[in-house]
Amino acid sequence: MSPRFRSLRLRLLLPLVMVSMIAAVVVAWASYRSGDRLSREQIETRYRSIEATLVGAPFPLTQSITQSLSDLTNTELITIGNRGNVINASIPVPENRWKQPANSSEPSDFQFVRMGSEVFLYRIFSRHGPAAGNDGVDRIAVLFNYNDLHRARIQAAAFPLATGFSTILLLSSITFWITHRLTSRLSYLQRQVNQIAEGHFDTEIPTDPIDELGLLGASVQRMSDQLSQMWQQLTRTQGEKLLHQLASGLAHQLRNSLTGARMAIELHQRSCSDSEDTSLQVAIDQIEQTEDYVRQLTLAAAGKQDEDRPERLIDCIHHLQNSINPIAKHRHVPLQWSLAEGLRDVMVGDGPSYSAAASNLILNAIEIGSEVRVSVSLIRDQRCQIVICDNGPGPPEQLADEIFEPFVTSKPEGLGLGLPLVRRTAQRHGGTVKWERCNGWTQFTMTTQISTTSPSPSANKLL
Repeated sequence: MSPRFRSLRLRLLLPLVMVSMIAAVVVAWASYRSGDRLSREQIETRYRSIEATLVGAPFPLTQSITQSLSDLTNTELITIGNRGNVINASIPVPENRWKQPANSSEPSDFQFVRMGSEVFLYRIFSRHGPAAGNDGVDRIAVLFNYNDLHRARIQAAAFPLATGFSTILLLSSITFWITHRLTSRLSYLQRQVNQIAEGHFDTEIPTDPIDELGLLGASVQRMSDQLSQMWQQLTRTQGEKLLHQLASGLAHQLRNSLTGARMAIELHQRSCSDSEDTSLQVAIDQIEQTEDYVRQLTLAAAGKQDEDRPERLIDCIHHLQNSINPIAKHRHVPLQWSLAEGLRDVMVGDGPSYSAAASNLILNAIEIGSEVRVSVSLIRDQRCQIVICDNGPGPPEQLADEIFEPFVTSKPEGLGLGLPLVRRTAQRHGGTVKWERCNGWTQFTMTTQISTTSPSPSANKLL
């Protein structure tokens, strides 16, 4: 059973409201108790003042004076005789309500009494003095309206309670608005993560404003980018596996066909030994180059690498010139060669693979450009550099960062295997290959390591 969904908005808002309400009720109750205590203290103080004034008053407590004192002190006064009879009162008094002996004990604290529809708190004190015998008043009962006491309590509790609930309302509204924004951003982030989970790695995750959710969005974006790279790597790996399978299947058939074609051309060349036509030799050279490609494909399919065959750099260049110049001439594409001094004194680790990689770059330039320039030079750190320039449009912009990956090509009939082999060869020779656009020309630069002396026959690897 899947867990029930509980909104983060309610989980944040509900505890805050509950705690605020409890705090408001506690404060209101404390204020109510404080108001009750203060009201009782005020009643006690008023009672003591009235008692001190009337206990030995020299004037008689007639009905009019009793009523005036009642209005003045905001209390109710009842004068009682020595037999418990009511002499004067500021309010109507039921019969026999105060029938108690004069020497009876009086309550030391306030007592409740109901007079009609009103409830009062009262205390009685004895009167003595020169006027006590003249008006017959032996005791005086002072009554305080209980509703006034209750009203004071309510007023003491009402303000903090109203303040607390209004604060709760305001705080809840602000919290609701804030949590709504947070949950909206979380919901949007959830939808974007679901898009990524479905394979849409180009999803853009917002990272503004820069807070915890913004940092989370940035982390999700990095995860999406890494997943995209891993997916591309997986695709390339699968492509390479497919390349290995295709290579192993085609290499044997191509090798047999090329062997037959080469034998036929060599036999024909022997029969035309007096001819000065070099086209047959060019054809043989191209077949040998194709055989090298087939051998590399076969080794790649087996996960191996061909043994290095060191060769002088100048011999590789002459081989390229002899095989590519006729092709450029046939296509009517001017091909300019610029060779630096000292190429005769250096060697490359594997001549056939170097020639095949350079040939691939030059043939691509001849195919797409109307003018091609090739320059070979020596640079520092025992390296040589071959630069192929053409005035063609160059690779499409959308493939600019992937042209050296397997199966990436802009040619309708292409397989996207040539440039990956060029990069493989450059890395095998401890170098790099790159391309750029400069002043309307496309420039491919391959850099490889060289040696100034011929390696020993046992040195099968350059690096």
